[in-house]
Amino acid sequence: MSREIVRDHGVMLLLGSMRAEERLAAFLLNLTQRLQARGFSASSLILRMTREEIGSYLGLKLETVSRTFSKFQDDGLLEVKQRHIRILDEAGLRQLISSTAC
Repeated sequence: MSREIVRDHGVMLLLGSMRAEERLAAFLLNLTQRLQARGFSASSLILRMTREEIGSYLGLKLETVSRTFSKFQDDGLLEVKQRHIRILDEAGLRQLISSTAC
């Protein structure tokens, strides 16, 4: 449990300095990484959180989360069908995040 708290604290510190696109990309990559460690698919998931809950977790508005999902889909990074998300370009999502560090 303490590892989860430390991980969540680290994620929140990291997210605080990111733009909306970077926050959502980091969230999705972190989520798929954790699901993969438990034996689930690394590229396909069903979101159990609503977009409003995701926004609350990431410090974003519902509209921003929805627009960012749409942008990711338009850019060919994701396939979004309501709560079902399929990552099409993991490297592209990672590149969004790493552009902050440069």
